[in-house]
Amino acid sequence: MSSVDPPSLADSRRTYVLVHGSWAGGWIWSRLGPLLEATGHEVHAPTLPGLAERGDDPRGAEIGLSTHIDDLLGYLERAGLERVTLVGHSYGGMVIAGVAGRAPERVSALVYLDAFAPEPGQSCFDLVPWLPDVFAELAGGGEIAQPLDPAVLGVDDAADADWLRAGSTPMPVRTHREPLPGPGRPEAMPVMYVRCLRFEAFAETAARFRALGLPVAELDSHHFAQVSRPAELADLLLAGVPARTESIA
Repeated sequence: MSSVDPPSLADSRRTYVLVHGSWAGGWIWSRLGPLLEATGHEVHAPTLPGLAERGDDPRGAEIGLSTHIDDLLGYLERAGLERVTLVGHSYGGMVIAGVAGRAPERVSALVYLDAFAPEPGQSCFDLVPWLPDVFAELAGGGEIAQPLDPAVLGVDDAADADWLRAGSTPMPVRTHREPLPGPGRPEAMPVMYVRCLRFEAFAETAARFRALGLPVAELDSHHFAQVSRPAELADLLLAGVPARTESIA
């Protein structure tokens, strides 16, 4: 378990916007959200277009990364949310990076949870070399990828795996093929990476953060720490994003 001493602002009310990853929806945060809300913070867990309860979006296979960035920006604007802590899991890291670049005034900090952390012009397929082949198989040569089995993502708990399978829905391939448009995260924006140790795909991403002097936390979890370690993840989020050169063991 990771632990840090909360900074002086830890007791102030924050707004967390939790952004899910591939094949998921806002439902995936249901074990984490109440823990944050119980301490007096505001939590939003929107579902991106084309997934879960929004799976009937008529744009279908035309939904891409830009669609999701635009949709999340619209959500923040409609809800009047500013100075939010954006938490992106897996593919959600692509979305929060795009939002932070487009509307930095609405974002106070970014947390990448075992997530893609792109530079402008990079796609998910660029960042994980084996991913295009996986998506091609899951899509059967088409443009909609069926859900990846949770076991491939390190989920070794049968109950967690069954719960994830039950909620997962197909994903437009374009979301992972499309590169991050526009500017990326402003360099001065506070950022933290949380790596899940039982899934190796993002080990190099975490190492890159460390090399840049950015804070990195580690959780003994499969790829879905919000499912397997919600209390420990809540502790990390409630403590706030540490200083640039501070690491979290």
